Amino acid sequence: MTASGLPTRMLSSIPASPGLVASVQRLLSYIDDLPIGATGALHFGDQGVILLESRKICWAVARSMRIRLTDILRNQSTPPLPRERVEQIYRRCKESGTPIGEALVASGLATEAGLRAALFKHNGEAIVALAQSGMGPDRFVDHVKTGYDPKFSFTSCEVLAMLGSFDDMARAAAAQLELGGMLVQDSVGAAFARNSSASGALVIAVSAGCNFATADLIGVCNWVSSLFDIARTFDPEVFVARANWGGSVGLVTWRLKDVGYLGLCSSRAAAARLLSRLSERAGRPSGVLLRGERGDEPA
Repeated sequence: MTASGLPTRMLSSIPASPGLVASVQRLLSYIDDLPIGATGALHFGDQGVILLESRKICWAVARSMRIRLTDILRNQSTPPLPRERVEQIYRRCKESGTPIGEALVASGLATEAGLRAALFKHNGEAIVALAQSGMGPDRFVDHVKTGYDPKFSFTSCEVLAMLGSFDDMARAAAAQLELGGMLVQDSVGAAFARNSSASGALVIAVSAGCNFATADLIGVCNWVSSLFDIARTFDPEVFVARANWGGSVGLVTWRLKDVGYLGLCSSRAAAARLLSRLSERAGRPSGVLLRGERGDEPA
């Protein structure tokens, strides 16, 4: 399983190449730069489209894609769902305008978790294809509302982490569990590693609710990575750091094996709870800290 709960066999059609991470980051930056609450369709000429609701990705499609959502859903089951039943529901949805995934859940042929995983896979495939096409968006068409269920939409951070997880899916899955086990109320977080396929930190997992601009998230991951490198040169006992980000977000970062973690806390109390939890696990006093400042304001 990957960090997003997707079986490894479902992701093999997304290629890994040195320039892919940078291309996807540029595409996601277009989404991050839209106004807060932007809802509508981001068009890429005749190459494809991404549907957004409040800057979250609801649906993406690219002309060059070879796999359909119905194929992904069918192959989630062993044995695969009968093609005839899926196609029958698809035809009814086309006539009524009902989303195919939601109809499959209602029919009992798919679960909500399975649908979310399939949509994540499908949207990831489309975004990678659009990024590789080399064509940026040429227009954004506002919609009043897309009508997609929020449970089945994704932040740009989640898509970035999905791509980063391909470098080592077992490591990414472990990082997702670490975030889930250590983060406290009023905090979100991310995990990152170093890899030659990315110019800096490679984001490999994010927690639910992590919705920072991808450039900001990568920037703070790079910053805390450098902060730890400098600190451990002088004091190898440093295992956790606390800093301020933008004056409004408390940042706690720690390392475990070859993965760096950060928790972005909306209050000092949340940062203190996270520090306490990390110190208790390590069996060290919470005073063994590195403190720093980062002045950038999160988007």
